[in-house]
Amino acid sequence: MSTTTTNKMPAPVYAVAGASDLAFQQLLKLPSVTAELRDESPGRVAELRSELPGRVAELRSDFPARVDRLRTELPGRVAELRAEIPAAVNTFMAEAVQVYADLVKRGEKVVEGRGQRRAPSTRTSVATKAPAKKATATKATKAAKRAPAKATATANTKPRKATKTAKATAKPATKRTTT
Repeated sequence: MSTTTTNKMPAPVYAVAGASDLAFQQLLKLPSVTAELRDESPGRVAELRSELPGRVAELRSDFPARVDRLRTELPGRVAELRAEIPAAVNTFMAEAVQVYADLVKRGEKVVEGRGQRRAPSTRTSVATKAPAKKATATKATKAAKRAPAKATATANTKPRKATKTAKATAKPATKRTTT
């Protein structure tokens, strides 16, 4: 039995693309979830503070009885787990294979451009260009401040030609200070 596939890339590549898309979609939900938790947390903290002393006292009194019960039930529970583990492993493997297949399908859609639409970017081209200019100006300013110190330290030596990097960083600093 032969099957034909139209995948241009291996399945793991699609699985990674699918997992990335899924993670991105979950991250888009993060602001609303954090806002909800931020609203709920003061009430939950107050509730836990009021319940905590009573719960601690209850656990202290029940602890010896729980330890005794655990000692008697543990051997039987271990035997049950030995019997249940192979079936659970098979179930988990089947679920993992299904999740992987779903990620591959999702990744194929993402790679082909049929995936869910992304949220619009909040960055603008001006915002991304401004820090770069500032960084260049800062480098040029630092280089200019260091230049006199180097000149005095090397007064007894033969002067050197300025490098292209120094010239390039010095020019934007000059333009920036005159405008």
